[in-house]
Amino acid sequence: MDDRNLVAVAEQAAAPSKVLRGPIAGCTIKAEDGRVFLGCKLEFEDSSADLDPIANGIAAGRVDGMRRVARIGFYSPTLGQLPQIPSATLLRLKEVAAPGLAILFSTGTGDRVEKSLDELLLESGIS
Repeated sequence: MDDRNLVAVAEQAAAPSKVLRGPIAGCTIKAEDGRVFLGCKLEFEDSSADLDPIANGIAAGRVDGMRRVARIGFYSPTLGQLPQIPSATLLRLKEVAAPGLAILFSTGTGDRVEKSLDELLLESGIS
C-alpha cells in the first residue's frame, strides 16, 4: 500500500470513531509484512478509558499476529494542526516499530506531513 492509499484508508477508518470531546480520527497501521490494520478514536465519559486510533490499530494488529509497525497513516480533520499522539502510544510504538517508522498525518486540508517516530519522541520529551 502506497502513502496516498495509507492516508485515504485512514480517512475511512475514522468514520466509526466515537467522539465526545474532539474530532474524529482514524489510522492505518502497515505491518512490516505488508498487512494493514485499522484503528479509530474512541472517547468515553471517563476520559481515562479513551483509545486513540494508533493504540487501537496496534491492538488490532497484535491480535492478528503483527510483529512490527512499518508505517502509519493518521487522519483527523483538525484543519491544519497536527493531532497529538498520547505519550503512552508513542512508548508503545517505540517497542513495536520497525527501523525508520514514520507517520503520515492528514488534517483534512489536502496536505500530508510526515514525521518520524524519533521526531515525535523528541518533541514529546521521551527518549
